[in-house]
Amino acid sequence: MTKFVAGVVGGFGLAIAASALFARLSPGGLTAASKFHVTMWLVPPLWIAVASASFMFRSGARALGWLALANLAAFSLVLLCQRVPF
Repeated sequence: MTKFVAGVVGGFGLAIAASALFARLSPGGLTAASKFHVTMWLVPPLWIAVASASFMFRSGARALGWLALANLAAFSLVLLCQRVPF
């Protein structure tokens, strides 16, 4: 049960952060045509992939720990990208 919760919550956070990084770092910036749709539809496949991969951890505690660390790193990159002008 813990792996499931870690995968769903941690996967959602990682998918949102990856979508934000894609929107920020891909050519055209945040105002490129149709980028909103691509970033929106990028979230579900990434979320499902991370949620599915969370069952490969040995325990739920490891899944929670690693996904929390991955979310911290991903959202730190998002904040860094917001602060640094491109």
